[in-house]
Parts: sequence; structure tokens; C-alpha cells
Amino acid sequence: MSRYVVACDAGGTMTDVIVVDEEGRSVIGKAPTSPHDESIGYMESFWEALEYMGIDKAQGREFGNDIETAIYTGTSMLNTVINMNGYKTGILVTRGFEDIVSQGRGSQTFIGAQWSEITHMQYRKHRIPLVPSQLARGVTERIDMFGTPVIPMYEEEARKGARELIVDEEVEAIAIIFLQSFVNPMHENRAAEICREVMQEVGREVVLEVSNKVAPTTREISRANATVVQAYASDPARKQLYRIEEELVKTGYQHSLKTVLGYGGITNIRYPRLFEAAMSGPVGGLMGARYLGTVMGEENIVCSDVGGTSFDAGAITAGVLPIDREPGFQDMYVNVPMLGITSIGAGTGTYIRVDPQTNRIKLGPDSAGGTPGPTFMEAGNTTPTINDVNLLLGILSETNYLGGKVKINKDVSYRLFKEKVADPLGMDVYDAAETCLELLNVLMREHLVNSLMVGHDLREYVLLGYGGGGPLHLLGYAGDYPWKAVCTVPHAGGFSAWGGACMDYSHRRHKSVGAVVTPDLDDPTKLAYLAPVTGAWQELEAELRKELQEEGFDEEQISITRVVYMKYYGQLDDVEVESPVATLDSIENMDALIAAFEELYTKMFTLAARPDVGAYHITEVCVVAKVDTVKPVLRTFELSATKPAEKAFKCKRPVYMRGQWRDADIWEMESLLPGNEIEGLAVIEASNTTLLVPPEWHVRIDEHDIYWLTRKDS
Repeated sequence: MSRYVVACDAGGTMTDVIVVDEEGRSVIGKAPTSPHDESIGYMESFWEALEYMGIDKAQGREFGNDIETAIYTGTSMLNTVINMNGYKTGILVTRGFEDIVSQGRGSQTFIGAQWSEITHMQYRKHRIPLVPSQLARGVTERIDMFGTPVIPMYEEEARKGARELIVDEEVEAIAIIFLQSFVNPMHENRAAEICREVMQEVGREVVLEVSNKVAPTTREISRANATVVQAYASDPARKQLYRIEEELVKTGYQHSLKTVLGYGGITNIRYPRLFEAAMSGPVGGLMGARYLGTVMGEENIVCSDVGGTSFDAGAITAGVLPIDREPGFQDMYVNVPMLGITSIGAGTGTYIRVDPQTNRIKLGPDSAGGTPGPTFMEAGNTTPTINDVNLLLGILSETNYLGGKVKINKDVSYRLFKEKVADPLGMDVYDAAETCLELLNVLMREHLVNSLMVGHDLREYVLLGYGGGGPLHLLGYAGDYPWKAVCTVPHAGGFSAWGGACMDYSHRRHKSVGAVVTPDLDDPTKLAYLAPVTGAWQELEAELRKELQEEGFDEEQISITRVVYMKYYGQLDDVEVESPVATLDSIENMDALIAAFEELYTKMFTLAARPDVGAYHITEVCVVAKVDTVKPVLRTFELSATKPAEKAFKCKRPVYMRGQWRDADIWEMESLLPGNEIEGLAVIEASNTTLLVPPEWHVRIDEHDIYWLTRKDS
């Protein structure tokens, strides 16, 4: 009997479930995301995937017995924060900082905004705080930056604040946030003990979180936000995950559901630090890309994910995944390590409007999502979307949308687009449609080149496109830029879900330190300055080993990776460096770490950025504890003939491109084989995605079933 991995990516529009067997064969199911109960979208996608395997629901009731691992990544915690339906949360905070959450930081008011919006104050806005000021209680105490208590904690204030929150305000969760607690947690930990004493006295339990456990790192407001998100949203989001697990158990699944953490690992849904999964959505794509890169022999990959709601992009450089230790999340900065992914509101479901003031096209940033979807689905939306444009231009098939399972009405798209876009612009319908499509491609192109890749040489990077709309728009946003190569995969629509199956079971923990080494120091002083790094590593390692052992893993299954965040002294940005040594108790070990840093720095930046002073600054340490998991295999096929088989050719269809109708060859992706090559103009259709190949492009499918796209004149 085969063993299977089932992985899910629940995006803002569609939920994808991929089922992969031990030999790397896979099928993908898709269904609209169901935010109110994510188990609905999950299971609909799951059943569709089994249908492609020839398994009906009756047989599927036993299929779960053969599932090794089921993984979820998606929007459950995000939805809790968006909808503001988490736990009623109060905070105990250093006196004088009661407004730390509601005040936030000035830069939080323009997270994700364009420059035209950042420079005009009327566009800036503070989000509604998860904890209103009336639910904040100040406690007199102070730890200084070196960890020394300079004002003892006034325990009666802590007790009074806890009682008011638990009894009078009837909060469901309390977050404790004291300044400098990441250096010395004694005051926070004592306040937590007092809260538990009060709970016992009044006979009422609430969720209790302390910032030195949630995010023991610098940046006070971001640490406060992370602690509040953990208290506010973790338990409500976990209930959604329990619902999915319950549905899987009905199929015979015998294990716990796993979820994806924002930094690229999987864990049990009962993991206490579930806030680390708050931004897990696009993570699978980068993890899948890194795995793909090891097979392709490529260390520099630009990952671009086009969904129905957003365009997500990240860059893998020198084989290193980008880690953002202070990402923006719902107009807050949070101290939660996450893969460095930037997003804009641009996808296949993006709304198209004409601004009545300027009479210009305005794209999004809002979207129709999976429900109600494009106008052609006739599900209640009357605002044209990018997918309506793709249908009008002949790129999307009228009979093959989502594999033909969804009936669509092209006449509705034509009527509404003409009425709401083309006529107000005084343009021909198809010229206006093509203009909208090119505008979207320009937005994506500019996001990649002028935002994500500033300072990098595009000639050294492979551009990988995925997501349901990735292949559809890939060559549009690849543009004329000199990428090293451009590629996509046939399972692009479920690539992020597939990437979720490529991850190890891992937990990650960070801690701020301050260690500076300069060339004028003698060797004993250098080692003394580096001692806090080794101490932090050992502390975090012990914590993680205990955590994984409590989850049922044996000591010998756990592997440890030690990381430092390091920079040349005086520079602004540090670099994540995997340490080649376990301790820094000798000059030889110190030199080995510095050599690893300099080698990576040289790969990532130009030599002109490297100073000659020989002074180094370690700002933060990290430990990753990992357990290997069953992963999908990227299969190697024998190459077939260059010319595809006749059965792969479907028909010719008119496609409107560059102001005229042209006949495009329509191919069935599932019938194409490694070794096949196709010339544009062509449209390659699959049940979960569509690849558009303009006339000047050429497609070659390699032995791993990866689609390489090159210009015919190159």
C-alpha cells in the first residue's frame, strides 16, 4: 500500500489540496476558500483530488488510513484578526506604557502603502487595536537594558490589575508585557504567578501569555503586538484547525493535523506558540522553490505567486531563505520570524473600476476572491475582474474553468465590462481589456524589479511563477528583463500546498543579544564578549529539545542548527548565518563563524559593501530544532520526442493580443510529456492553471517536468 502526504494551501480565494504518494506522483483539488468554516473548503478540495485518483467518497472513507501526514496552511488566524472576533484580551504593562498597543508605531500606519500614499497623511491610519486602552493596566517596575532591576515590581499593583481584568472586565486572555523582559524576565514571570493566584482565588481561568516566552527579542512595540496576537487569536484559530482534523478523522486519518509556521516548518496544531503560524499562507511556495532549486542546481530564485487576491514574491539568495524578524501583519509590526515575502493586492480576482474623478483605470487593491468570484460565475459580483478580462481576450477557456467543473457565462463578462469600463473610457471592449491586463502585469513587474530585487543582479536569478494565476501572467510580468531563466511547473495551482509537504517538522526560537568584536581586543576579551551567544544557544536548544520530546520525538531524531544574525559593525542590516560551530569558546571557533559570515556576505552583496575594519556585531541568535519528515519526491522522467503527441493538441482558438485577434494553439497540459517543446502563440490548459505563451516565447519541458520558457531570439 502506498503512503500519502496531504497538504493544503488555503488562500484568500481558493483552497488547494495536493495528495502526493511515495513516488512523487500527485493530484490537486481546488475549491473556494470558506473563511467561516475552513474545513468545508479543505474537504471539498480533498474530495476533488481523490476524484482525480479515481476514488469516490465511499472508498475515500478509508483513504485516511494511508495518509502519513496531513498539513494545513492558510488563513484561520489571519481571519480571526481581520474579523476582530478573537478573545477579549487585557494587558499588564510597565506603568506609563498602557497605550503601547493602541499607539503603536508611526510606520505601522502605512505598512504596504505605495509612496504616493505614504507621502500624504490623509492616507495613513491607525488600525483598531486588539486591546483597547481601557483593558490595559500599568504596573510600576523597571528592568534596565543590562537586565538589572532598577525599580522593583509593585506586586499589589499587579494583583489589583489582574483582578480588575479577570473579575471586573471579564477578559478571556491576559498578555504581560514589561520593558526589557527579554534581558531579564523576573518581573514578568512573577506577574504571571500573581495572575495564576488570582485565577485560583476567583475560580476563573483565562489564557495567560508573557512576552519573554512569546518573543524574547528587542523592539518593544513589535514584541507587545506579537504577545497580544498570541493571546487574542491562537485559541480561536485553533478551533478551526480542530474542525479540519475532525473531518479527516472521519476518513480514517490516524494522526494529528499539522500546520505550517511562518518561517518554513511544520508543527502539530496543538503547538502552544500557534501565533507563529499567523502568516503561513505564502510560505509553502518559497519552501517548495528551495527544494526545487536543489534539484535544478539553482541557488538564486525569485518566487512569484499569483493568486486570486494577491501577488506574493520572495527571493532566495545563495540558497538562503529570507527571514523577516519583524514583518508587518494586519497593520502591526510583530516580532514573529517569517520568510521574507512581500505582497501587493494584485491577482486574477482583482476588481477593475474607472475612477470617476480622473476617468482612469483603477485596479483593486480589493478582490472578488473565490466568493462571489468573477462576474462570469454569476454568483453576485457585478464588478469586472482580471479573470473576466482573461476570458474576454480568449486566454481562458469558456469550458475548462477549474477543470470544467464551474459553468461560466462569457456574455455577462462582456456586458458588465463594456458598461462599467470600456464605455466610460470611450474604448473598444477588447482594447480596454488588454490595457487592464497589461496594467496588472506592470504592477507585478514593478513590484518585483523596483521593490523586491533592488540591489540585486537579475541575470543571476531564475524567475519561478506559480499559483493558480502564475503561469497565466508569468511572461507578462517577466517582461524584457534579463532573468537568468524563467520557469513554472504543471502543478503551479497547488505549488504552495506541495511546498508545504516539502518541509521538515521544526521549531525555531530567537533571542536578542549584543556582542561586538573589534580587532583591538585581546583574545580572552573577545571570547568574553561572545559568551552571551553561546549561553543563548544553549538556553534555546534545551527549551526546544524538551518541547519536541514532549511532542513524542526521540532525542536521536532531533537535529539542531545554530544561527547568528551578524553584520559588520556600523552597518544597518544584519545577515542570517548558520554557525559551523556549536560554541564560541575558542578563537578557532570564532574565526570559523566569522569566515562563514564573510563567505555568505560576499555571495549576497558586492565586495564594495564590505568594510576593511574587521569589526563584527552579533545582534540576535536563533536555534532551529528539526525532525526529518516524509517528503514528496521530484521524479525524473525519460525524455520524449520534441513534438508533443497528437492527443495533447486540443484545438486552435482566437486570442486577442496587441490589438488584433490571432490563432493560438491550445494544448492539454496533462497530456504533455518531458522532452516536449511548444512554440508560442499557445495556451496550455490544466484543471488548476493556464499557461499563456506569447508568440516570441518557446517552452521546453525538462526531465523533472519543469517548464522552461525562453525567448526565441535568445
